[in-house]
Amino acid sequence: MKNTVSNPKFLMTLYSILVAGSFSVGHRITIYMDSDLLIFIRFFLATVLFGIYTGFKYRLTLPSLKDFIRYSTISTTLVAYFIGMFEALKYTTPLNTGIIYTLVPLFSAVFGFFILKEKTGFRKIIILLFAMAGALWVICDGNLNKLAGLKFGKGDFIFFFACISMGFFSPLSKKFKGNDKTPVLTFWTLATGTLILFFISNRKIFDYDWGKFPVELGAGLFYLVVFTTMLTFFIVQYSSARMDVGKVMSYIYLIPVFVVVIEFFSGKGLPPLIVLPGVITAGVCTFLFQKN
Repeated sequence: MKNTVSNPKFLMTLYSILVAGSFSVGHRITIYMDSDLLIFIRFFLATVLFGIYTGFKYRLTLPSLKDFIRYSTISTTLVAYFIGMFEALKYTTPLNTGIIYTLVPLFSAVFGFFILKEKTGFRKIIILLFAMAGALWVICDGNLNKLAGLKFGKGDFIFFFACISMGFFSPLSKKFKGNDKTPVLTFWTLATGTLILFFISNRKIFDYDWGKFPVELGAGLFYLVVFTTMLTFFIVQYSSARMDVGKVMSYIYLIPVFVVVIEFFSGKGLPPLIVLPGVITAGVCTFLFQKN
């Protein structure tokens, strides 16, 4: 059991499930709070909670300037991604962002080659492209007219650059891990990200009416903080140190698959049958990419 839990492939599958679940949670709570402030609270609470654990277990000390720059470089990729995502959604649609997000594994593979000298063979690239096609099929509900009719504008270009930033996260986590234990690296990634976000959102923090904090917002934040911030950051950084970054980020293509599964078990039924080939293609190709 211990070997299974520490297996990067198992952990990245869990990552895909957790991120898939975050879409419905995030959709329910964004009506209560400005997106910039929501991102700050996610990072801040995750830093506090994860800091308690790492502080007791690893006896944290203040990082040197060199280490602070190392941690900040990693966290900047995440901060830029989240801010870019929410800013992009002011001008574009979830469908457009979902399609653009399928480029992240390719960005990670490219950056992994230049930063870490990790090579992705031709066969792996073909499998990755098929996995992308499967994910796109699910996102577009099996309707190619949706894909053909897409119009890309300001928001799409913002999110494109946000995805480039996200593509750097896994390679830089591996490049700048140093001798740190993964929980320590995760903590300082969260802490420096919180500091960056504080300078961006400090006015909103003080202006928000904290006396009217809804219960549903608290429950949603608990899920986002514990499962899709603390745990997913740890999983990606842990797995990146043990697998090629292209393999790590290829699990993104399983997210639409698990969205379908979660929607089914939450009582919303299965999507149209025409979507299922995309689900199967994304799942099988992700498996083949790991084995190849």
